[in-house]
Amino acid sequence: MSGGRGYEGGRTRMGTVVLLNVYDLSPANEYLYSMGMGLHHSGVEILGKEYSFASGGGVFDSTPKEAPGAKFRESIELGSFEGGSAEVSSAISDLREDFGPDRYNLIKRNCNHFANALVWRLLRRTIPGHVNRLANIGQCCSCLLPKKLLEESPVGPNGGGGGGSGGGFQVYGRDKKNDSISTPAFSGSGVTLGSQDSGSRVPSLGSWRGGGKKKDETLTDRREKARMAALARFEAKNAGSDRE
Repeated sequence: MSGGRGYEGGRTRMGTVVLLNVYDLSPANEYLYSMGMGLHHSGVEILGKEYSFASGGGVFDSTPKEAPGAKFRESIELGSFEGGSAEVSSAISDLREDFGPDRYNLIKRNCNHFANALVWRLLRRTIPGHVNRLANIGQCCSCLLPKKLLEESPVGPNGGGGGGSGGGFQVYGRDKKNDSISTPAFSGSGVTLGSQDSGSRVPSLGSWRGGGKKKDETLTDRREKARMAALARFEAKNAGSDRE
């Protein structure tokens, strides 16, 4: 007979169950998930608490399956370990220095990296690859992303993003009036191709060709003159033949 919460991250005859709760951070996951990736937040559920990591807050615990600003997708049972709350506290304590409040990085040290580290400490296995695959791919181009975006987490311990001011994510469950997390990561005013706005900063396709319409008219005139000259020569030749 099992005790605690059973298979909801509690104790069983086989030990303490460890669950990985995975969340969606963007509606784009509806398409990305089938490709084995996505914008995910994750937390490790053990003994009725969910442990995660955020900028500004470091390692924190919360109610399982209720990460603010994220949409719960799935709960993955990863296994069981021999031990209880004392072993969990020890493992988390060992990780706090590496996952401190000011050490968050969206690409290199995010909530999924923490989940992987905690699961490894307890079970000696890693979390499923699809959970953090997009961040791993992103390491190839992290230098192109704004520093503010990299250092602020979309989910934090106090009902919002870890950094407080958001990082350009489109997340679930946000109040658009009061949440600056909807601010785009890249911003600026653009000009429609071929428009006359802003001093014609973006030239039209015709101007890139050096005034295409004018050039076309000049070419037509030249062809017409050549045709008329050829016709005049033909008529002159015929007139000479008639006189002979």
